[in-house]
Amino acid sequence: MNTHFFLYFTNDSPCGARTVCFSTLVLLLLCGTPAADMPEMSPGTEVRITAPQAEKTFLVYVPVDYTDKRPFPVLFYYHGMGGTATTWMFKRITKGRGFIVVGMNYATDTYYKGLSPYETAADIRFFEEVLVLLSARLHIATAYIFMGGYSQGGYSTTVLGEQLLDQLAGRLILGAGRRDMDMNPPSLELIREHPVFFGVGALDDPHYPRAKRAAQYYRNWGADVTFEAWPDETHKLSPEWLKKTKMQEWLIAYGPAKQAESGFAIAQAAERDNRLGEAFTLYDQISKILPDTEVCRHAKKSAIRLVRIAKTQLDQIKKKADEKPYAESVKALETLRDTYTGSIFAEYASQALRELLNAKADALEGRARDAEAEKKYARALQLYKLYLTHFKEAEHYPKVQKHVNELKKRTGMK
Repeated sequence: MNTHFFLYFTNDSPCGARTVCFSTLVLLLLCGTPAADMPEMSPGTEVRITAPQAEKTFLVYVPVDYTDKRPFPVLFYYHGMGGTATTWMFKRITKGRGFIVVGMNYATDTYYKGLSPYETAADIRFFEEVLVLLSARLHIATAYIFMGGYSQGGYSTTVLGEQLLDQLAGRLILGAGRRDMDMNPPSLELIREHPVFFGVGALDDPHYPRAKRAAQYYRNWGADVTFEAWPDETHKLSPEWLKKTKMQEWLIAYGPAKQAESGFAIAQAAERDNRLGEAFTLYDQISKILPDTEVCRHAKKSAIRLVRIAKTQLDQIKKKADEKPYAESVKALETLRDTYTGSIFAEYASQALRELLNAKADALEGRARDAEAEKKYARALQLYKLYLTHFKEAEHYPKVQKHVNELKKRTGMK
């Protein structure tokens, strides 16, 4: 099971209550759905999965640049009338990079009549189940989940998406307007500043005027609306359509770019609090999101700076270990380990602690064996007792313990 939930999982989450529900669902579903049952998901591949609870299938496209070293935004796509789960539109828009794309089927067969706001329970459960299943295998940025669809999928996105606003970083309503026009408005608290992208052919009748009206409704409710009309396009898009949209730029701005900026601020806060392991991990992840942007370049420099600091501190402690009291060196290494928790440097500090412990234990064992060789058994047993009391985690502890028991039997001493 993937264990990367802590990064971007609750940070910037629009609603804590939904996060709690999702966490509960994670535990419930994963207890009955082992990650081993999931198909292999490699970068650049697409797989079809059946959700065991919903008993519906969905598609997952893993971007070619995917790595489990950092969390990736997710794009949910809902198909149009008469269609089936597909990823083609979002996969082409993103050029197969930067986003995990999920092609959704509907959990209810009534969607073809227009997904009703009163019949979304099954689709909400399906959506949340898919998130859980993805989290079992992929490192997803759950604060950066997007939903969209074309035609009927766009109208469905206005219905289902409005009921999931607290889980979505933005929505893309394409070739469509709002299903309920100005009726059944969304939560004004959640829709405020919520990013919505409208894209529609300028010659798409009746969907173009519906999209224009819907965009204005959302603006009036306080949403962050982008409206894009594609010149000379009807509802059936031409091959040239991709050259007419800036959807990829919009997705990057509200997805990876915002993710990097938010993560950088969190990393800086962690560094100020001296949680340098967390800060380093975040800086390192952020540096790889959009490497050519200023914030990611700064993140890379910050990660390199923390590497230098950690290496210098570790080298100084190890170099002076022979000059300082054992307890002082141990405390310095423990402090370094705790400061860099969650990073490779915590592991280095732990390794140095083990080496220091074993060196100290070996030295004490050597003194005990010397006393034993001189047949000073009382002194030897006294030293062995110190060893067994203070060095239980030493590498040779079991062997020394066995030797001490044999020595006691041989000498009759306790």
